[in-house]
Amino acid sequence: MRKIWFIGAVLCALAGCGGASPPSVPPQSVAILSVTAETLTEELVWSGNIVPAETAKLSFKISGVIADVSVRAGDAVQSGQVLARLNPDDCETQVRAAEAQWRAATLQAENILPAGLAQAKAQLDLTLANYARALELYEAGAISAVSLEEIAAKKTADEAVHTQALEALDIGRAEAERARAAYDFALSSLAATEIKSPWDGVVLQVIAAAGESTNAGYPVLVLGQTAEMWVEIGLTDEESVRLTPGLAAEVYVYGPEDTRAGVLEEIGALADSLTRNFTGRVRLPGTDGRLRAGMIARVSIALPGYEGILAPVSSVLHLADGEAVYIYDAAAGTALRRPVETGETRGDRVEILSGLAPGDSLIVEGQFKLRDGEKVTPR
Repeated sequence: MRKIWFIGAVLCALAGCGGASPPSVPPQSVAILSVTAETLTEELVWSGNIVPAETAKLSFKISGVIADVSVRAGDAVQSGQVLARLNPDDCETQVRAAEAQWRAATLQAENILPAGLAQAKAQLDLTLANYARALELYEAGAISAVSLEEIAAKKTADEAVHTQALEALDIGRAEAERARAAYDFALSSLAATEIKSPWDGVVLQVIAAAGESTNAGYPVLVLGQTAEMWVEIGLTDEESVRLTPGLAAEVYVYGPEDTRAGVLEEIGALADSLTRNFTGRVRLPGTDGRLRAGMIARVSIALPGYEGILAPVSSVLHLADGEAVYIYDAAAGTALRRPVETGETRGDRVEILSGLAPGDSLIVEGQFKLRDGEKVTPR
C-alpha cells in the first residue's frame, strides 16, 4: 500500500499537481547578417588550341614536275622566300620563242611597215601633183582625155596602195602587241615555276616532294602566318550570345608556361556540325616566336560586372518544396521563412537571384532548428 502511494506521489509531482505552471522556454538565439548588394563579376574559362592568324595552302599556278622543295615542316620562312620550284626547261623554251616573235613583230611594226607607208605616201603625193597639172592641161586643151584618164587611174591605184600600207601598219602594231602579251605570259609562266612565301611565317605541312608531277592549283605546302597567333575555343549557344568581340582575355599557354593578354576578336556565325559549338578566336598580338600551332591554352574572360546579392551557402535550406532562407523580422521578433532562387556558387557564398533584398536581416546561424514565425533573439 505504501509503495502505491509513493508511485502516485511521484506521478503527481511530475504532472504538476498542486497547480504549478511549467517553466517557459526562452526564444532561440540566432546570428543575423545584413544583406547588401555588391558588384559581381563572372569569369568563363575554356580550353583552346593555338593556331596561326592566317593559314594558306600554297600551290603552283601551272602544271609540271617538281624540281625542288627547299623547306620542311616547322621551318620559319620570310616573305618572298622561294619555297619550291618546278622544272623550268619548258617554260624557258617558251620564253625564248615568245621573245623572238615579239622582237620580229616589233621590228615589223616600228621599222618595215612605217617605211613602206612613207614610200606609198610619197608616191601618192607625186601622183596627186601630176594629176592636178594634167587636169589643168586638159582644161586648156593641151592634152587628150585619154592622157587624163591614165593619170586618174594611176592616182586611184596609188591611193589604194597608201590605204593598204596604213592598214598593214595597224595590223603590224596589233601583232606586236599580241606578241608582247605572249612574251609577258611566257615570263609569268616561268615565274610561276616558283612558290614564294606571301608573308613571314612557319611551314605547317609539306604535301608534295621533288620528282612528283603536280597540277595547277594542287596544294604543295601549308603555310601559317606567325606575326600574330590566335587561340580557338568552342562556345556554347548561350556563351556565343553573351560574349561580344572586343572583350579582354587572359591566356595561359601550357607549353611555354606563361600568361598572355589577348582579345576576343571573332565569334563564328555557324555552329560546328559535330560539336554544335561556335568557334571563338582570341588574338595574341606581338608574339615572340615561342608559340607553336597546336599548343594547348587555357582562356579566361571576365564578363562585365553587375549588381547582385551573395549569401553564405550554409544559410540556404534545401527543402522538399524548394530552397529557402530565414530572415529576422525585428518588429515582431520572429524568424520568417522566405523562398529564394539561387545561382552560381562562389566559394562559400552563393548568388541569390530572387527572394532577398538589400537591408534584409538574414539568419546565418541557428536557422536549421527554426519554424516559420518562431520567436528568436538576435545575438
